Amino acid sequence: MLKALPSDLPPRILGPYRLLARLGAGGMGEVHLACRADAPTADPHRMVAVKTVRDDLEVDGDFRTRFRREIAAARTVDGPGVARLVDADADAPSPWLATEYVPGPSLAEAVVRSGALPAGTVRALGAALARALAGVHAVQVLHRDLKPANVLLAAAGPKLIDFGIAQAFEATALTSTGLVVGSPGFMSPEHLVGSRAVVPASDVFCLGAVLAFAASGRGPFHDDEMAAVIYRISRAEADLDGVPEELRPVLERCLRPDPAGRPSAAELAGLLGGGAPDVFPWPGAVLSLLAEYGEAARSVGEAAASGAGVADLPTLAPVVPYSPTALTVRPPSAPVAGVTRRRPWGVVVAGAVAVAVLATVGVVLVNRTDGRAGPSGGPATGAPSTATGAPSTGTGAAAPATLSQVVLPYGGRGRTNDFGRTGTDRAYRPAGWSPWTAKVEPGTGACALSPKVLVCAGAGGSAVGLRASDGKRLWTVPGRRETSPVGPLYPAVVDDAVYLTDADGIHAYGLADGAERGVVPVPDGGWEVKSTDLVDGVLYSAYFSAREDGKGLVSAVRLRDRTRLWRTRLDGVPEQLVAGAGTVLVPLGTDRSVALDVRSGGVVAQSREGCGAFTVHAKSGSALCSGREDGDVIVLDARTLKARRTLAHGVTDRPAVRADGLVTVVDGAGTLAAYDLGSGRERWRVPSGERVYLVGDRVLAVDSASVKSYPAAGPASANDFEDYRPNLPDDFPTPTSAGEPLAAGGAVFLPFPDGLVVSGYLP
Repeated sequence: MLKALPSDLPPRILGPYRLLARLGAGGMGEVHLACRADAPTADPHRMVAVKTVRDDLEVDGDFRTRFRREIAAARTVDGPGVARLVDADADAPSPWLATEYVPGPSLAEAVVRSGALPAGTVRALGAALARALAGVHAVQVLHRDLKPANVLLAAAGPKLIDFGIAQAFEATALTSTGLVVGSPGFMSPEHLVGSRAVVPASDVFCLGAVLAFAASGRGPFHDDEMAAVIYRISRAEADLDGVPEELRPVLERCLRPDPAGRPSAAELAGLLGGGAPDVFPWPGAVLSLLAEYGEAARSVGEAAASGAGVADLPTLAPVVPYSPTALTVRPPSAPVAGVTRRRPWGVVVAGAVAVAVLATVGVVLVNRTDGRAGPSGGPATGAPSTATGAPSTGTGAAAPATLSQVVLPYGGRGRTNDFGRTGTDRAYRPAGWSPWTAKVEPGTGACALSPKVLVCAGAGGSAVGLRASDGKRLWTVPGRRETSPVGPLYPAVVDDAVYLTDADGIHAYGLADGAERGVVPVPDGGWEVKSTDLVDGVLYSAYFSAREDGKGLVSAVRLRDRTRLWRTRLDGVPEQLVAGAGTVLVPLGTDRSVALDVRSGGVVAQSREGCGAFTVHAKSGSALCSGREDGDVIVLDARTLKARRTLAHGVTDRPAVRADGLVTVVDGAGTLAAYDLGSGRERWRVPSGERVYLVGDRVLAVDSASVKSYPAAGPASANDFEDYRPNLPDDFPTPTSAGEPLAAGGAVFLPFPDGLVVSGYLP
């Protein structure tokens, strides 16, 4: 962490450098942010990171000998991808060395705080690190401890750190057969054998593990038990399930158990895309971290340059580097029975930021046993070679698909609250997406997600279009007057247009620019809109009469050509209609319902069941009747409205139903329960939540403060869940409610009525 130096001591000078603040410690060493004593500066790029031995340790002759040897090794390492050695003194009373200071987070912190990086960023990250490793290996140096905490992120790209004092500071004996230098979870199988077994291909293995962590948010050998981590590494049993498909073939080659089967660092750079980009593709959340790091360093530099000193600066929050065995804030991981897992969404970067902990680890000269010099460990004989400038995948595999369809709230068709596999399959994520937060006008309601634009409706027919990838505001439609008695109705997106329903009619706007394209007016006769539902490009709307009490109207409009298909008058006030299974189901008050034919609008059935809301399960032709005065959920035939069975009691909100017939509900006591639609049998129940949604193989219980994620197959205990709490801006009020979430490609988009839209990783 960036920690103020003691106020009762004079400025500390080490060699030509004045220490400004403590960055952290590793093993036997301490690390400080520093600048030249004769040239104070507020420019972070003119500062250095000074590493020295802790004052309470004795420094013997053997230590100084190793220190000199490794300083010599570090001096040979140079290039844009490494934090270069600036100065060093092995003979000082307290030996020290100074390296280039990188004003940015470690990869470990960036992923923990902001989530996994987009595939394109990981590809550029890997190519840059592979080029840096190739240069290191070319001068016969090994890194030996390549891990997320030893990769610092700068605006122009990543930099490798800690090429100086590994054996003296961070050597850790993990076996009785030899000295092992490395970090559990990011070591190669050769590391476990001992130092003499480590070769350049070992660094490539570690880099593969680092990139898997960057792409998925967890290490490929992650386990809560150290013994399990070591065992999995020894067998090279990497878990790449969370890694995008386009990256897996390359990482699988890096993580082969046989060093001879791995690509060289230079070949890996080619596989990942070769040359350096003009502008490094960091996502918005990482760019925010970079800005905060620069500002923190400038603050201490300005204090030093002014002569005021830096001792009175506040101590900033600690940075927790990623470790597979000890984390206070952990990247996403599989749930363990009986254990509650929590992590922040990491979608808002706010407050003071600590400067990276520069842990002092791993470099030695390359030791070969075959008498030859230079790097080794290239691909196996006959392995394909890819030159620099290879296609984007580097493997011949097609680039992954991105979101190509519209995602509607409530799970879309039938209002099932089920987002299906599209909710978790990364192929359905908007291109270039990373977590973001956007402030919008208060009163924002439900949203609809297109491949490039998230459209959120607001009061009085207003709307805002946000770029799906980063939340940037693209356009705004001002409000006219109140839309309906129930507030904003969700946007209907068809092709390149978005349709907003308000008191005047259905207004069409350009999806990309918000330009108005026309309107389908409200039917003549004093009708006021009450609810809508979009299915297959047709918008079904329910109206009540402002002139005749107890009268209603339902209409169907094909949005693409704005053609009105049919209108049906009803003897009753319609509530929230739902289209599905060939019918349009319309609750009329609290005592009866009607089913209309979806093609003609004709009445096909009526029921005296008092349904406040319907959820349609098209596969079984069932309709779940909820919102009843008695709190029961009754299963009806969607075509005839005849009751089949009662499923649950005391339910307070609309149930969620999956294609395979799993039904989840929340009752008045806050209990989350799951049932089988076909038999009515209860499957499991836990105390949790206010509203419930289904996403892939997870059940989400949502309230204003958090999202709890349970395994759909049933939690092992009440504590078998992951708890996600939005990290809201300091100036944002504590929300009293949350809007309807959208799930796509492992990301969630959640509006708050108070004026915020948050997008982060799904539980």
